[in-house]
Amino acid sequence: MRPFIPILARTLHAVALSLWLGGLVAIGALVAPLSFITLRGSSILTLEQANSLAGHIIGGSLYFFNWLCIACGLLLLFTNALLLRHTRRRWALAAMTVTGLLLCTALYLGLSLTPTMDAAQAQGDRTNFDHLHHRYEQISSIVQMPLLVLLALFGALRDTPCKNIEEGLS
Repeated sequence: MRPFIPILARTLHAVALSLWLGGLVAIGALVAPLSFITLRGSSILTLEQANSLAGHIIGGSLYFFNWLCIACGLLLLFTNALLLRHTRRRWALAAMTVTGLLLCTALYLGLSLTPTMDAAQAQGDRTNFDHLHHRYEQISSIVQMPLLVLLALFGALRDTPCKNIEEGLS
């Protein structure tokens, strides 16, 4: 029964990390561009209607994705806490620190920036919306993506036996 907790924690950690990183890539690389390409190619929509509808699709996707990120962040913290007694403590604590930064980022994007973007869009303030949208993209690509990769690395270091790490470093 003893190895059940670390196995479950590692599995949940991998799922949460995959959902977050995969969702970030899927929305940025698939949903956003394909929404605009598909809707702009429609013969029954004007360009303005197509852009508006694509924006609503992406905005709705980001709304749910932000909540998914928050849930994943909490799950990642929980799983790393469970693994503190079963793995290399230094790397588990490093992973928890990076997860905390990711969770703060997700909370900022989901609870502050996204609602502000939505309000700017509802008011027709295109300049402010474009500025906020650019900030959202920057935080997603420059902050979240590297932190997720770093978290994956810390997870691997956390779960690699000490002897293997020491041999690889020398």
